[in-house]
Amino acid sequence: MRAAVFHDREDLRLEDVPEPSVGPRDVKLRVRYTGICGSDLHEYRYGPIFSSRSPHPLTGAKLPVILGHELSGEVVALGEGASGVAVGDLVAVEPLETCGRCPECLGGTPFLCPRRAAHGFSRDGGGFADFTVVKDTMVHRLPEAVPALQGALVEPLAVALHAVRRAQLEAGDRAVVHGAGPIGLGCLLALRDAGVETLVFDPSPVRRAAAEALGATVADPLERDPVAAVRGWTGRADASFDAAGAPGVTDHALRSTRRDGTVVMVAVPLGPLQLDTTALRRTEARLTASVSASAGDFAAVIEGMARGAYPVDGWVTTIPFERLLDGIEALEAQRATKIVVEI
Repeated sequence: MRAAVFHDREDLRLEDVPEPSVGPRDVKLRVRYTGICGSDLHEYRYGPIFSSRSPHPLTGAKLPVILGHELSGEVVALGEGASGVAVGDLVAVEPLETCGRCPECLGGTPFLCPRRAAHGFSRDGGGFADFTVVKDTMVHRLPEAVPALQGALVEPLAVALHAVRRAQLEAGDRAVVHGAGPIGLGCLLALRDAGVETLVFDPSPVRRAAAEALGATVADPLERDPVAAVRGWTGRADASFDAAGAPGVTDHALRSTRRDGTVVMVAVPLGPLQLDTTALRRTEARLTASVSASAGDFAAVIEGMARGAYPVDGWVTTIPFERLLDGIEALEAQRATKIVVEI
């Protein structure tokens, strides 16, 4: 089968590899669509970061690995004891495999498991392949109203929803999203669905246009000071989301969020955190982080997709498998907002 195999920094090869087989409680998928994540870009350009040259403590996987963790697929085979889905079902993948024994797993937050492994980085197989195998705990059946293309967007949108939920906002509140990449736009869609008015900052005109088309007020942080712009828009925001990861963004978010408000860091930071601790003390703002998503977040996104809360028009571009490397370059150059590979 075809697969995109990551060997080392800037060494991603489209290769023919053996088709995977199923073991106990495994679900084999014919992959339909796989999204290119910013983490894939970072892995390709600067890695290995999320993959490793040493065996993973939970799965034993090590380089080379097949990339791709944002995927949808059709169930084609089930291992012994697998449950919850049937052959022919269309599913979205929750990419984390966890130990099931640690306090985090037993306490209801398995996505914080210290031994967790991520499909497409630290498990055998990945979404940039014709077929892949995951555990039955890692799949979510898609209803007829949710097509395969949207299924590949469930994972990043669940990550965004998880970040939004951490801010505990209510309808009528106002929020600011710094960064209009896929996670930032996912935050915007979740905030819109919750009735929260949103201002979005991004230096890319392509991404600002996508955010504006989805109902946000937009601004260029290179042309307008973000703190002054937020204060001119609403005084101070009830919550802010750092979906950019650029130096200084979290500090801008903190200084433009109201007293006792919430700042959520959801981006993978691109440099050291710059923070005005005096502003943090004086406002008693809550500074928190969001790293992944729960099974409940996945289910909520799928339900929202079924009722039309997560449209794809205007911000999602599809490309064929053979153009994967072109897609990575386009994502890095911000010539597109979200790129999904049709497998």
